[in-house]
Amino acid sequence: MAYGFDITALPAYTDQESLGLISKVVLKTDLLDYVDLRSGFTSGTVSINLVDADLPVTALSCGWTSDGEVTYTQVPVTIESLQSKTEMCVEDLRSVYQSAFMNAGTGNDFIPFEEVISTSYSDKLRKYNEGFLINGFGTTDGLKDQITSANGAQLQAGTPAAWDASNALEQALDLYDAIAEEVKDRDDLIMVVSPDAYRALTRALVAANLYHYNSVEGNEIILLPGTNCKVVKSSGLVGSNYKFAGPGKMIIAATGLTDELDSFRFFYDQAADVMKFRAAWRMGVGVGQVNVFATNDMA
Repeated sequence: MAYGFDITALPAYTDQESLGLISKVVLKTDLLDYVDLRSGFTSGTVSINLVDADLPVTALSCGWTSDGEVTYTQVPVTIESLQSKTEMCVEDLRSVYQSAFMNAGTGNDFIPFEEVISTSYSDKLRKYNEGFLINGFGTTDGLKDQITSANGAQLQAGTPAAWDASNALEQALDLYDAIAEEVKDRDDLIMVVSPDAYRALTRALVAANLYHYNSVEGNEIILLPGTNCKVVKSSGLVGSNYKFAGPGKMIIAATGLTDELDSFRFFYDQAADVMKFRAAWRMGVGVGQVNVFATNDMA
């Protein structure tokens, strides 16, 4: 039976406009919230200046014997200048559903859903910076290559192993025990692990009937039961069994301007008739005293 419409040449209907555009979910973590973030640095190498006073105590006697000393040391931090640049021809969007949200004129100085795209870029840059802290950039070492037993960090006792629900709690406590005693009473102790290891630890806490243990605000960290150490998951450790623990404020994250961590912009290049995205920032990371940290030294 004929109905008056021949639609055999048209594809099946798909509503591509009603829901707008949704930014893809990006795993975001907040290691920067637990370290010492300092701004105002240019590219190159800067030094973390440290001081240590030796205070020997002896029996009281006449005369003067000088036994103590004040020692100054420096830890170098390499500041990298980083960038991200993208060029977009807006005219390419006129052949797809995005055309419904574009200007009727021939000007290409506007991107549909620019705010959503900006959010996606912001999230990805934040994730990149997290990875930079852990893995570094090029020949510049991140925390994974700085906090090692070869560099003086305390090695976890026992047999370090990949975490699962059956061993994660014991492994975490072993790692905590290896933190230098002189910093164990600090209120900034953190244990940095991969998202997989974090989930293994939460499952281990449930299995040990510690599921009622209050977590710290937010879903990125929990307080390791029986300790003053926050367990922080980092996207920079995805796929890695490496872990470290120690005072977060002994980790120095250096940048140019604090607001550069989230600042970027789109702009229209009239000569090329394209929209461009540019982000530029500076970042470096260093550890004040590696010897007070603990690590499992795993890959």
